[in-house]
Amino acid sequence: MKMNIFDFNVHLPYLSHEDVSKVIEQDMNLDVAGICNGLEIYQTNIRKIKGVNFLLFNTKLFDEDAGIFFNKSKQFFDEIAYTALVDFRRHDIFDYIEKAKHNGVNAIMFNSYLQKISDADFIEIIKICQFAEKLGLIICIDGSYGTSRMYAHDNLKLACFVADAVSKTPIVIVHSGGCRVIEAFLLADAKPNIWLDTSFSLPYYIGSSLEQDFAFVYKKMNAQKVLFGTDYPYQNSRNAIKIHKKFFNKYGFTNSEQEQIFYKNALELFQV
Repeated sequence: MKMNIFDFNVHLPYLSHEDVSKVIEQDMNLDVAGICNGLEIYQTNIRKIKGVNFLLFNTKLFDEDAGIFFNKSKQFFDEIAYTALVDFRRHDIFDYIEKAKHNGVNAIMFNSYLQKISDADFIEIIKICQFAEKLGLIICIDGSYGTSRMYAHDNLKLACFVADAVSKTPIVIVHSGGCRVIEAFLLADAKPNIWLDTSFSLPYYIGSSLEQDFAFVYKKMNAQKVLFGTDYPYQNSRNAIKIHKKFFNKYGFTNSEQEQIFYKNALELFQV
């Protein structure tokens, strides 16, 4: 069955390197010209995506006018959204978030690993999330799990703290919590504003015992508030789409449920 696809998780670094840390470094330092270049490359490689959410990881991006990128990206996709990683340590963080929204950003994001977030930072992050909620911005929290820092930076613990303080705006756990997908689901089951993004984690754990956990969670959520994502370029977009389709067919997700996850849930989330 041919269906529309909205990719919730797309980055724009264009560096091809076997050392992923170097790609991440470029991701976090792309200026407006850089993301425009990344957009051209992404658009050339992926022609059948109807909608996309771009993750913009340079936390100084909106210190300059990013309008040229926003105008250019809207030429390529029918539905489009933007998520900005924000530096909660900035002295002018509230002004910066207002600038980001003025440029067209739909959501802000925190990444515990990249930003070295500890428990001591939670209170400040909650203040920022409450401010974002007042502005009508969605909140994204990286939910990946791994590396030698997996115990030093507990992103699901952060998600729980934020969920207790923010209830009116959606909170997306990016990557569905990785191998802790059941824990991410338990939070989503308790808090109606929690959403899960499938990117990277689902393809990564295909063939493991965790595969059934992902199927269990997305079924339990009735395919609602589950968002398809690839994590391009850290995952090959075409392969990710194929893996997701095979997974959903294997575990008996109906065409309607797949359409929700691949496309309609994102439209509901971003109201586009």
